[in-house]
Amino acid sequence: MISWMAMIFKFSNEPADTSQNTSLRATKILVDIFNKNIEPERENELIEKYDPLVRKLAHFTLYIIGGISIINFVNTYSLEEKKKLVYSISIGAIYACTDEFHQLFVEGRSGQFTDILIDSLGCATGVCVFLCVKKILEELIWKKSNIL
Repeated sequence: MISWMAMIFKFSNEPADTSQNTSLRATKILVDIFNKNIEPERENELIEKYDPLVRKLAHFTLYIIGGISIINFVNTYSLEEKKKLVYSISIGAIYACTDEFHQLFVEGRSGQFTDILIDSLGCATGVCVFLCVKKILEELIWKKSNIL
């Protein structure tokens, strides 16, 4: 969880130009994968069109990973499942807020309320995925132990 937080902090600490270049490179790779033999002019048009979506999906995906790592940490405590869920999502949402606040002090960056929402939703998704997989594994293990 701490490693994930450090990675988010590192990404958020990049100046706007660096962050934008990283995003554009990722978008170019995706455009090239889905559009073979495309004209350079059309490629640039698609990169420009889809870059904002790629950036938001990156936020969402990184916070899915965060949600999984947070619930994995919270899961080490003896709490009822509902509290684990609430605490994990709360920690992720609070971290999303601090991340956007941090960006207010980075060259060319700004804090976006929409990013807080996307990040929090990503975290909640990661937490739910973790809890669902955990439940399925517990059911499989319970069934296997009853068969033997």
